[in-house]
Amino acid sequence: MKTHKKRELATSFTTFLFLVIAITGILMFFHILDNYTKQMHEILGLAFIAIVMLHVFFNWKSMKNYFSNRIFFSSGIIVTIIALGFILSTSNEPNPKRVVFESVFNQPIEKTSVLFSDSYVKAKETLENKGIKVENGKSIKELAMLNKTSPFKIISILNEKNR
Repeated sequence: MKTHKKRELATSFTTFLFLVIAITGILMFFHILDNYTKQMHEILGLAFIAIVMLHVFFNWKSMKNYFSNRIFFSSGIIVTIIALGFILSTSNEPNPKRVVFESVFNQPIEKTSVLFSDSYVKAKETLENKGIKVENGKSIKELAMLNKTSPFKIISILNEKNR
């Protein structure tokens, strides 16, 4: 394929992938069709990175002018400062998912099993039927270590009846 065609192809893909990433990003921001857009946004975002690299590679001669431009450099600094601002402003806040996971994983199974089952007795029976040894007073994390499995596997077993 001729270099001119490669440039056109890389530019076309860059343009259309940018549009899809932008639209799915907006949909995600407003929580519209979240179940459908998140995975598409993430996977096509990775494809977008690869295509942009090809775009830069095939258009290197003209891109060098942009890279040496003061406005390009200033824009990079501004975007970096804004991104760091977002990262630093949320770094002190605990991640709610992590707090929930830690609570569920580290509390005794007698307390946390009620999240997945009608009672501790039923939860214990379900786990033991799947070959998971359960000891009173142990957390899901401790049971996972004891049974040489993942805490997520234990939760998955407990959650099977709820599907």
